[in-house]
Amino acid sequence: MQSYTLEEIRDKLEKQEFPMEGITALGTARFCFREPAGTLGIALHAGSSVRQDMLEIMEVSAEERCREEDPHTDIFVKDFPMQIIALDSRFEYDLNRDMKNCIYSYHVKQWGLQVWSRPLTTEEIEFTLQKYREFHELLEMVIDHILGYSRIAILFDVHSYCYQRERKTEWWKDERPEINLGTKSIHRQHFAPLIDAFLERLSRTRVDRHQIRVAENAIFPGGYLTRKYAGSHPESVLVLAIEYKKIFMNEWTGELHTEILSTLVRDLVRARDHIMQ
Repeated sequence: MQSYTLEEIRDKLEKQEFPMEGITALGTARFCFREPAGTLGIALHAGSSVRQDMLEIMEVSAEERCREEDPHTDIFVKDFPMQIIALDSRFEYDLNRDMKNCIYSYHVKQWGLQVWSRPLTTEEIEFTLQKYREFHELLEMVIDHILGYSRIAILFDVHSYCYQRERKTEWWKDERPEINLGTKSIHRQHFAPLIDAFLERLSRTRVDRHQIRVAENAIFPGGYLTRKYAGSHPESVLVLAIEYKKIFMNEWTGELHTEILSTLVRDLVRARDHIMQ
């Protein structure tokens, strides 16, 4: 896939050169813009890549990383007319944190895991931050582009969460919701019609004869992306931070449950189309 600088991507957007797809120059994201749209699908934690010099000092195994990343969440947005997929592991830098905290500390464990074998050097940190900035600059550029022709931009920020840390159980026996929408930072009253319609549509989903439980702010309130754009664009950018319980995969082995995933993806697209009407 062809690589593009941010300047080249901006130029293609300004010239309306659709469709376009490629990878950013530093390799932080894969983008696909088939046609102009008011919605943008984002998978911040779908990536698993770690550059070689960082991999050599990373204590977390590939299996452990996969468990805390959000594999397959890129599939949820694959049919969006505009989509941005992160390619790097959150263990190298976490795009859903602010820049000050996007690199996990040597001194603090994450999910009980020691991430680094030693503190990072200034040079290692700076290059990592360049990658972080590239992704967020791309995202800001695309949002600005959308707002050039649409009254609002709706970002479908898709994540997933583990539910079998304490004990292995069937997903429908676990009391936590299968879908959580984080809206704590959003101008809830302003976006209420869209949010309520989205939640209602998602709540129609059934998997293997079980009703999918949908909740708001029950598990996660929304991350950095939600807070950032709620602050900078409170009435023009709606970030729907969607957390799926990992019922579409075996969170220990990584095995994908394709039929369940297909159902969840189908109903996300239906909910998207419903609120866009």
